Amino acid sequence: MFYRMTMMIFFVLAFLFVLTACAALRPVDSGSPEEIKKSELSKDDLWNQTITLEKEKAICQTQLVEQEQMIAQTNSRLSDQQNEITRASRQISELNQTIDDMSKKMQQLQETGKKEKGQDWIQNAFLKAWGTIMYAEKKTNIRTDRSVGSKLRGSLMPGQTVKADFLKGNWYAVFKITETERSEKNALGYVYAPLLFRTPSPERSVKNEEKGALPAVDTPARQIFSVAVKSIRHKVLPRGKEVLLVEFDRFYVPAVFNVEGTTPMIIMDVTSTSSMKQEWSDIQTDGALIQKIRVTLDSAAGILRIVMHMTPDKDYDIKPTFYTGKDSKVYALEVTGVTLKK
Repeated sequence: MFYRMTMMIFFVLAFLFVLTACAALRPVDSGSPEEIKKSELSKDDLWNQTITLEKEKAICQTQLVEQEQMIAQTNSRLSDQQNEITRASRQISELNQTIDDMSKKMQQLQETGKKEKGQDWIQNAFLKAWGTIMYAEKKTNIRTDRSVGSKLRGSLMPGQTVKADFLKGNWYAVFKITETERSEKNALGYVYAPLLFRTPSPERSVKNEEKGALPAVDTPARQIFSVAVKSIRHKVLPRGKEVLLVEFDRFYVPAVFNVEGTTPMIIMDVTSTSSMKQEWSDIQTDGALIQKIRVTLDSAAGILRIVMHMTPDKDYDIKPTFYTGKDSKVYALEVTGVTLKK
C-alpha cells in the first residue's frame, strides 16, 4: 500500500515536473501554430507589399520619365514659339518700314500731283485767256457807261494794269487782272480806248527806273492788298536756261509782257500788292540771258514791277510754271534764248 502511494506521488511529481518544464520552455519556442501561421502570413504580406512598392516605384519612375519627356517637348515648343515671335516681330518691323516708305512715296505723289495740277491750271488759264492786258499812261477815269457824260466809277493810276475787252464805240470794258469769267456784268466800268496801251513805252519805263520814280524801300504787305510777294530769286539752269522765281503767299498769276528793241526787257507786273524789299531793287545775275533785274513799287497803284534786262540780238522762249508746296506758292518764269539768224 505504501509502495502504491509512493509510486502515485512519484508519477504526480513527474507530471508536475513535465508541466513545469513545458511552461519554462514555451517562451523560447517559436510560439503556437496560430502565432507561427500569423508570423508566416506577416512575412508574405511584407513581401507582397515590397513587390507592390517596387512596382509602384517602377510606375512612378516611368511616369517621371514621361513627364520629363513632356517637359522637354514643351520647352522645344516654347523655343519654336519664341523663334516664331522673333520672326513675326522682324516681319512687323519690315512691314512698318514698308508702310513708312509707301507713305513717303504717296506724299511725294500727292506733291507731284499738286504741282502737275498747278501746271495744268496755268496751261488751261492761258488756253482760256480772254481780253487784253492794257495799261494807263496817266490817271484815267473809269465810267459807268460808254460816254464821257456818264458818272465816274473810279480811276486808273499811271502804270496800273487792267484786262480790257468788249470794245464798242471806242470804249473798252475793263476788268481786274484776276477776273476769270468773261462777262460784261463783272466789269469795273468803261475806259476811253485811246487812253489805254498794250505795253508801256520803253522810254517811259527806262526813264522811271533811272529817275527812281518808284522808291526801293522795305515796305511790308498790308492786309488791304490781296497778294504778298515773299521772295524774288534768279537761277541759272543747265542747257542754257535761266529762271525767275517769285514766291507768293497764295496762288497768283502775274501779268507778263516783253519790250523789244535795242534794250529788250521782259516785264512782270504784280497788282494789288504793297510788298517791297530793299535788296530787290537791283538784283545782279550771272546769267547769259538775263543781265540784271530791277524791281520797283508803285505804292499808289499797288503794282510791283519786275523788269528783266535781256541780252540783245536774241529771241526768247518763255515758259511759265506754278509750283504749289505746303507753305509756298512759287511762280517760275523759265527763259530760253534762241540766237537770231542773220
